[in-house]
Amino acid sequence: MLPCSEVHWKILPSVCSQLALCMEKEKVPRASIAAALGTSEAAVSQYISGKRGAGKLPAAAKKECCALAKKFASGKVKASEMDVGISMIVVIAKGSTLGKNDPCAICMRIGKEKDTAVKGKKR
Repeated sequence: MLPCSEVHWKILPSVCSQLALCMEKEKVPRASIAAALGTSEAAVSQYISGKRGAGKLPAAAKKECCALAKKFASGKVKASEMDVGISMIVVIAKGSTLGKNDPCAICMRIGKEKDTAVKGKKR
């Protein structure tokens, strides 16, 4: 499986599920959880019930999910800013340091390729 496929099909759903659980614990309304995760309220219900994103996450990633949920619930992080926090949690869950040999460095725009994409095109 390609690294991006692993993130898309395994890690990201588990992160979203954990975030939804932590946000619900913080009494965040499901509509707000859906907006923060960029999904529907029905998907949030599936995350919370365990029907979606039931994969395992490392303890450090779970801890960061709850920390991000608390920041969101307290208004320190807006829904439009959640993608940055989620990306960092994915890095933790993936066990990556985002070095130059890590394919995720391309998507995260790390290193010398910061302003250019594959084949020298601007992002």
